[in-house]
Amino acid sequence: MNNKIEFNDLLTIRAGDDGLTLGSSPSYIKRVETFEEWAVKAKALREIFLQTLGEIPEISCPLSLQVVDEIDCKDYIKRRIEYYTEPDEKISAYILIPKGVSIKTPAIICVHPTTPLGKEQVIGNDPTEKGQDRAYALHLVKRGYITFAYDLLSAGERCYKGLNAFDTAPFYDKHPKWSVRGKDLWDISRAVDVLESTNEVDATKIGSIGHSQGGGITIHAMALDNRIKVGVSSCGMWPARLSKNPFNNARTGWWVGRPRLRPYCYAGKDFPIDMHEYLALIAPNAIMNISAVNDCMYTLEEAEIVESAFSNLGNRVRELYKIIGAEKNFKNILHRNGHSFLQEERMAAYDFIDEKLKG
Repeated sequence: MNNKIEFNDLLTIRAGDDGLTLGSSPSYIKRVETFEEWAVKAKALREIFLQTLGEIPEISCPLSLQVVDEIDCKDYIKRRIEYYTEPDEKISAYILIPKGVSIKTPAIICVHPTTPLGKEQVIGNDPTEKGQDRAYALHLVKRGYITFAYDLLSAGERCYKGLNAFDTAPFYDKHPKWSVRGKDLWDISRAVDVLESTNEVDATKIGSIGHSQGGGITIHAMALDNRIKVGVSSCGMWPARLSKNPFNNARTGWWVGRPRLRPYCYAGKDFPIDMHEYLALIAPNAIMNISAVNDCMYTLEEAEIVESAFSNLGNRVRELYKIIGAEKNFKNILHRNGHSFLQEERMAAYDFIDEKLKG
């Protein structure tokens, strides 16, 4: 593998004279210099992203939101709700509300990692040390946020009957032309819909946080849904051009997330859109990316390769944020604690959310 991985293509765009899009005159690659030039590239990148997610079926429907019960948890109220994500799919979720809320309050969607416990882990019901590290819905409600926790498809209460958690085969029987990651993004958009309809929530201050799979979903969702104003991804995404096996994104079994990326893997070609571009699409909204140098098959002995790549990636995304006047809304943190979300990184994440939603 080339030890020098760069992401300088983020700030390039094809340009030319009036005949550019007709192909009737020469064109050239130039550097993005203005918000208007970035807007053209961002629109194209979102179209590419959507193409890789497959064809979304016609599944729009009313939420038909219902409150199942409310439990007093001393510092907060745990409200259990039910709502529809598709016309034939009702799911349950938790809304944790700080005690004594009397004004519209910022809300955080807490997307769980790859755990069969699903939403129960992020609200604090995993007694293991690792589980408590990932109880960010519980941590954040105690910091004064309304938090929202739901099960990803194939986890928790949404596991397919008779199958292990995150076995997604039945999804493709139902939606053969779509993708599980596309479904994940549809589901998080429905979570935003729920929060916008919740009386206690300030709908202008909605965020998302996630570790591992939950972090990747946070980045992808923010790239498409401008309603999520601040996000934190912990070990959620890895640059495909740095990956030791890009089939991780295009598996052929178990969690089959993005099958339309599979031809690129077989052909040995770069994916049409990569991590630096997803992060840039979030601009001007605020995003903190937290990654471990010893993750995704890399060891501490290879830290120099990873640090160099993430430094270049971060610098390019930061340049883009600066071009559009939002430089302070991007942060890129590296650590050497492996695939974890330990206290130091969590405190940095929570402080970032405080700065953007309460500052």
